[in-house]
Amino acid sequence: MLESSPSLRTIELAKHFNVTDETIRRDLEFLDAESKLIRTHGGALRIEKRSANLPLQTRIEENRIAKQEIANKALALIKEGDTIMLDASSTVLALAEVLPDINLTVITNAHDSVVSLMPKEKIKVISTGGKLDRFSRSYGGVSAVAALKRFSIDKAFFSCNGIDLERGASEAAEEHAEFKENVLPFCVEKICLCDSSKLGVRSTRFFADFDVIDRVITDSAADPHFIERLKESGVNVG
Repeated sequence: MLESSPSLRTIELAKHFNVTDETIRRDLEFLDAESKLIRTHGGALRIEKRSANLPLQTRIEENRIAKQEIANKALALIKEGDTIMLDASSTVLALAEVLPDINLTVITNAHDSVVSLMPKEKIKVISTGGKLDRFSRSYGGVSAVAALKRFSIDKAFFSCNGIDLERGASEAAEEHAEFKENVLPFCVEKICLCDSSKLGVRSTRFFADFDVIDRVITDSAADPHFIERLKESGVNVG
């Protein structure tokens, strides 16, 4: 049933199978433990799998309104004098675009973020450099990681291809996952910007579990039951 519908309600399942709500709840708890679905208050969600690594220009156009909402929420966490890291995701690019021209230090491996910040003269922009990935318009590899590790970073803003309640954040591209996996431990606060279409999604390569992620910022369309489960995992959600 979850293959044809992204979510199911306990009460509807009980009627369909002509059993008690308690029987359905026990079954859902068992299937959740087997990582077959995501148990929620009142029902269950489908676990999505996503492995495609799309070009940046395509990703920029996807869920644009949700990304702008997330960027404005993230903006409230940034204060003058901060040193922040911006990854090369389209969601974080939306944050770079709305950053005010104030005293900030921005370290990034994203070519488009550098371009976006170019006119903002009060912002000190540091590019990691490294191996250019034309597909994602970003820099990676050992030299990019080494460059970022030299700095004291107050807040890291990053995104992902999906967030799974069992294993955390994942990426489709191995090199992007490795970059984040290596640099996030050197940042004081790790903030994942993730639109609601990525919640409950598993991609190819996991890079950060909920011991690493301090906060998840998503949009208003996010499933409230999934948000509840995130909070139960000890993650601040905005």
